[in-house]
Amino acid sequence: MRPDISFIGAGNVAFRFSLALQEKGYRIPHIYSRTDKNRDRLVKALRVNGSDTLAANTLQDLGRDSLIFIAVSDDAIAGVVSALAEALADTDMRPSVVHTSGATDISVLKPLADMGCRCGVVYPLMTLSRNKNVEFKDVPLLLEAMSEDLAPVIDSIASDLGGEHYFYTSEQRLKMHVAAVFTTNFVNYLLGLAFPIVQHDHPLLIPGTIEAVRNAFLHTPASTLTGPARRGDTATIQKHLDVLDKLGLKEQEEIYRLFTDKILKKYHHDK
Repeated sequence: MRPDISFIGAGNVAFRFSLALQEKGYRIPHIYSRTDKNRDRLVKALRVNGSDTLAANTLQDLGRDSLIFIAVSDDAIAGVVSALAEALADTDMRPSVVHTSGATDISVLKPLADMGCRCGVVYPLMTLSRNKNVEFKDVPLLLEAMSEDLAPVIDSIASDLGGEHYFYTSEQRLKMHVAAVFTTNFVNYLLGLAFPIVQHDHPLLIPGTIEAVRNAFLHTPASTLTGPARRGDTATIQKHLDVLDKLGLKEQEEIYRLFTDKILKKYHHDK
C-alpha cells in the first residue's frame, strides 16, 4: 500500500517531488511552509490535478500522514526536526520522516527516531526548479534508511519515480554531493566566465562543451583532456592571456592562469 506523503517546505524540491509523486498515484495530504505564498501556490498546483491537498497551518496537522518529506534548505533542517519533534511529543502520532539533502547527515533526524519515527533520506542528485519540468526517470536518487523497515518503503517510492536509485551512507552521499559541485556548480561558474569573452557568440560553444563532457564520462577526464596547457603550448597560452588582458577580464585571467598552472604541473610541462 502506498503511503500518503506530505511535505514540509514548498520550494523547488518540494514542488517537483510532490507533483511527480502525485502523477505516480501518491496522495499528498498536506503542505506546510513558513512562506504562505509558496505553500498556497504548491497546494493550488496539486489541486489543479485533482488532489485533495490542504495547506497545513501547524506541523501537528501532518502527524497522521504516513510519510513526511522535509524539503527545506540544509541550514533549516535541524530546526524543522526539533519543531516537528516538539509538535508530536504529546501525541501518539509517529509518522515516517525523510529529508532530501545531499550534505546533511541522517543523524539530524535522531530526535524523531528516538521518539519512534522511522527516518531516512531521499536525495535527488540533480538541481530541481519549479520553473522547469523534470522527468524523474532522469534523476538519480540516493537513499538511506535509519530504520530497516523504512528501506523498502523509500525503495518502492524511488522505483515508482522510475530513475536509478541506490542506498548510500551519509558519508558516501556527502562525497557525491562534493563531486556534483565540481561537475555542475563549478562548470556553471566557468561558463559564466567564458560567455563575456565572445559575448553574443557564446552559443557556438555548445557543441564542443557537450562533446567534452560526454567524452570525459565515456572514457576518463585525463585521457580526453586537450588544449594548450595539456600540450605545453606556452606560445598559445600567452596569446590567450594577452586577449584577456586587452579585454580587461581580470577574473578570467586569474582563473586561466590558475587552471593552466595546475594542468602544466600535472603533466610535467613546467620542468
